[in-house]
Amino acid sequence: MEIDSSKLPALESDTPIESPAESHLLPSGQFIPSVGIIYENDAWLSSLFSALQNAGIPFEPIDVRNHSFDLLKSRKHTLYLNRVSPSSYLRGNDGAISHAHALLASLEASGTQVVNGSRSFRLETSKVAQQILMNSLGVDVPRTDVVSNCDAVRRLLDKLVFPLILKPDTGGSGAFVRRIENKKHMLDVLDDEEVFAPGHLMLLQEIVVPEDGSIARVEFVDGECLFAMKVKPQNTFNLCPAEGCPRHPITEGVEPQATFKPWSDVPPEAVAQAREILRTAQLDIGGVEWIDTADGRRCFIDINATSVYREDIQKATNVNGFLKVCGYLARELAKEDAKAPNKRWRGGI
Repeated sequence: MEIDSSKLPALESDTPIESPAESHLLPSGQFIPSVGIIYENDAWLSSLFSALQNAGIPFEPIDVRNHSFDLLKSRKHTLYLNRVSPSSYLRGNDGAISHAHALLASLEASGTQVVNGSRSFRLETSKVAQQILMNSLGVDVPRTDVVSNCDAVRRLLDKLVFPLILKPDTGGSGAFVRRIENKKHMLDVLDDEEVFAPGHLMLLQEIVVPEDGSIARVEFVDGECLFAMKVKPQNTFNLCPAEGCPRHPITEGVEPQATFKPWSDVPPEAVAQAREILRTAQLDIGGVEWIDTADGRRCFIDINATSVYREDIQKATNVNGFLKVCGYLARELAKEDAKAPNKRWRGGI
């Protein structure tokens, strides 16, 4: 399957998603390979859908906010891509993550290939799982205590080193992240019964200070490093690269913002570490973040499976992220279509 790169957009778009692409059934009754795109947030997907359509890759948007499936007959497409974000609950879509977990499990049980499948999605929705994986690879991660509730934090209070970060296990756009200055501050925060939404595991994490005030992020597709950038947050914990992403302030009255700059001379050893993290996570399309400190630490802090390609970074690096994603999906689609078992389920679509 070939794609026309001249037709692919370079930018994220606010254009609403109107309808699925044309059916993967040809008029003659023959079938062509197709991709199911599992998602939850229209704003981050419209440009990808446009790129797939313009490249001639048949696909169907699968919105888990309003979706059902037969547990034993969920497969409708040759290949699937999971793009559900851990920040779904921040947009009132509390059930999106659970539904996506169930759908991915059903698809994979049927032998379906899912790009960014269940293993990577478990990591995407758990900071604890991310740190365990990265630690197993020998990379530096922030010191972290995991606590089940506010009373557990109170019992641990005398052993904590302040200042520290209080954050949920399931992240997303810096939500519910707080900097805690001292014991009194910690106790004041714990008095808030809504310190975390119900069901969120609590993490107490050391503050890792960047040498230059910025966090590094690299983006990969199928093991290829597309580009690196440095993110400098100001009065916000939200490092989401999407243009227009709301950034809640840490301190009221001070404008929250984050700046994103391309980084051309990113250390090769850091890129190699990030690539190995994503390979182990079985994350084919995604990014990794780390912090370089003044005392020589390279501390990895996050794994991202819902990459959003910024217009300015793509232009500065001369890399079309959508072209790379479409090319990878086209190759995987052709490989999956060539497998004999796929022929058995097409007649039931």
